[in-house]
Amino acid sequence: MSTDKIPAPWGAAKPAGTPVIAITGTIAAGKSTLGKILAEKGWKVIDADEIVHRLYRQGAEGYRKLVDALGTSILSSSKDLDRGLLAAAMIRDPSVTATVNRLIHPIVRETWIAEVGESLRRAPHQPVAVVIPLLFEAGVEEPFDLRVMVGCRASVSRERLLARGLTPAAADFWIAQQWTAEAKAQASDRVLWNEGSLELLRDQAELLVNPGRG
Repeated sequence: MSTDKIPAPWGAAKPAGTPVIAITGTIAAGKSTLGKILAEKGWKVIDADEIVHRLYRQGAEGYRKLVDALGTSILSSSKDLDRGLLAAAMIRDPSVTATVNRLIHPIVRETWIAEVGESLRRAPHQPVAVVIPLLFEAGVEEPFDLRVMVGCRASVSRERLLARGLTPAAADFWIAQQWTAEAKAQASDRVLWNEGSLELLRDQAELLVNPGRG
């Protein structure tokens, strides 16, 4: 069997010297924060969670698919998709989680692939980072030049989730949906540990962008 890397789905649009990396990691570890830091440094950053937010808007494809599959119990009184109600249903019933993953993950993947390709066509020398929390869990890590993990201990993730207003049961549920920090670290090319200050994460991001400065 050939060990050659599977061609990236964005194909010939990518110049050889332009990196396209994936940012993943444990929940509440700072993945989106790293994305914002890279955006400040001139990178094109595509966030899978932001894509999900767009898909959940009233009338969008993800909204329609979830309402068709799960009914109107996940909608607010104004007929918007209520992510709190959806999360509660997922926590109560594993089959709901499986349904959400089956319906939403493929659309999210198609969207970020299209957005990477569009970015490379518009600005072929601009580096691209895609923030994908479930990179390894969804099995979509192959096309990227580099897989970067932002990590922290599960206890730190839980503390941060509780500080965001999640219940202990919800925090435990979302942590359980992901690989452990150890498993993600082993599968990643680079690991950025984020249990300290924002400046420390910025320093690690600088080494990621300019490794020669280390």
